[in-house]
Amino acid sequence: MRIVFFILLIISNIALSQNKSTNEDIIPLDIPINLSGTYGELRSNHFHSGIDIKTKGVEGLNVYSYDNGYVSRIKISHGGYGKALYILHPNGTSSVYAHLKKFSPKIEKIVKSKQYRKKSYEIEFFPKENEIKILKNEIIAFSGNTGGTTGPHLHFELRDANQIPVNPLLNSNISIKDNTPPFVSELFYTKDSYDVQNKHKIEKISNTRYLADTIKNSGKIGFGIIAFDKHDLANNKNGVSKISTYLNGNKILSISFDSISFNETKHINTFIDYAFFKNNKKRIQKLYVEDYNPLQFYTTKLNNGYISVNHGESYNYEIHLTDSNENTSRLTIPIIGDSLTNSLDHYKNKSFSELDFIETKKDYEFDFIDAKVDIPKEAFYKDLFLDISYKNDILSIDKDTIPLLKPITISFNTDRYNDSIKDKLFVGKLSEKNKMVNYVYTIDVLNNKKSSTKTLGNYMIKLDTINPYISPIGFKQNDWISNFTNLKIQIRDNESGIRKYSGWINDKWILFELNTKKGVLVYNFDDNVIKEAKNNLFIEVIDNVGNRSEYKTTFYRKPN
Repeated sequence: MRIVFFILLIISNIALSQNKSTNEDIIPLDIPINLSGTYGELRSNHFHSGIDIKTKGVEGLNVYSYDNGYVSRIKISHGGYGKALYILHPNGTSSVYAHLKKFSPKIEKIVKSKQYRKKSYEIEFFPKENEIKILKNEIIAFSGNTGGTTGPHLHFELRDANQIPVNPLLNSNISIKDNTPPFVSELFYTKDSYDVQNKHKIEKISNTRYLADTIKNSGKIGFGIIAFDKHDLANNKNGVSKISTYLNGNKILSISFDSISFNETKHINTFIDYAFFKNNKKRIQKLYVEDYNPLQFYTTKLNNGYISVNHGESYNYEIHLTDSNENTSRLTIPIIGDSLTNSLDHYKNKSFSELDFIETKKDYEFDFIDAKVDIPKEAFYKDLFLDISYKNDILSIDKDTIPLLKPITISFNTDRYNDSIKDKLFVGKLSEKNKMVNYVYTIDVLNNKKSSTKTLGNYMIKLDTINPYISPIGFKQNDWISNFTNLKIQIRDNESGIRKYSGWINDKWILFELNTKKGVLVYNFDDNVIKEAKNNLFIEVIDNVGNRSEYKTTFYRKPN
């Protein structure tokens, strides 16, 4: 009887170890929640669709399911979310867990089976309803650093029944310790029909109050700010939850970062001053709505956020910034109407005589001797002037200070190149100051190298005849490595970049995981592919233009 009781006790403890106590808050980690990123935060070409939860700089923490449900999607990629798990809940909402190190054993087994069947690390599949059932607070994965990250953390999302991401801090029981109000870093204003931002001096007069110097100007004015939020237990510069503006006590504009669809998020470059960001590495949030801005998170936009200042009249303009815990900061801007002051007049005389005028409702084609640019309708948000030229084998499409709504197509004629090297050519984008050439996905079309891009700048044809680099880490030919838990291989390609890699042990395909940040392939021996002491390893790496390298070696290991 004692033996039966002991066995039941062990089973009970195992079950409890797989789930958190239901008395605890339903949060995806069992450590205090500190954030390195908030919902709606300003990111490159998108608003952040979830919260980034710190994992104390380490990987491997238990990740728990937010609620009951079933796994509806699993995606593994080298970039983006890395290893990501999607759970559909009974009420139609979903939760997303990204940048994972690995999945729980029952999920990992299914994932690896599909990876080995497909012979690919990158994979995406959609399990059938209730095929992989999940309980509230069940361990579903372990935190990691996979995909497009700068450090270990858990990216967590909540999505409504329409798959629109919503703010977890406003739509769940997840909370953080935060009594710190948002802070204003810089203030700007611009006159209608000018694209220049005029910086204006501000002073912090208390923990929650800021005061700007009096503005003396007139006409139609729009304001912009650089502002952040901080939490009590973290020093990260995060995004705010709400922004409201007032003129003489009347609300002019209100923005709520609580629900931004994936169709909308790409339009972030209409909300920030894109040119200013590209030139200064700072994001100004525009507190006015231009005609081409399609974003829907404005709950109030009287006069599209602009104010009209008349000569001789005084105004009081305020900006209120609020975080998810309702901490609020206020910036007050006194304004005196003065028609004699116009610090922006000198921009009126800017000459566009040597530029090409682009209307958004028309298609354009620019043909040069060995290059071509095709601009489709509505590639840009508004009509504008572009500087397009082709000199010294460089196709220059203005500067990356103008956001694109749709991709444009660029192509280079390759007739002047020897046939023996044509397949080693690719389209590359020159970095700032033209120091580096970065690969752009390239296809061959009738003796042309063709690419699509959503970034303006300088492009050229680049030749890559150098094979990728492959080297073992920590072992050499004929070594015994029975004490190794994994096999690590360094790979890199400094020209067009790595397109594909594969590995085999004793002619059996093995699952290599590429750490893109370090350029290291990792194979875990717990995959149980090895059945013999002597093992022949073969690795193949191919770059984006087809240059190929092989690596062969023999190692010894005690069979599992």
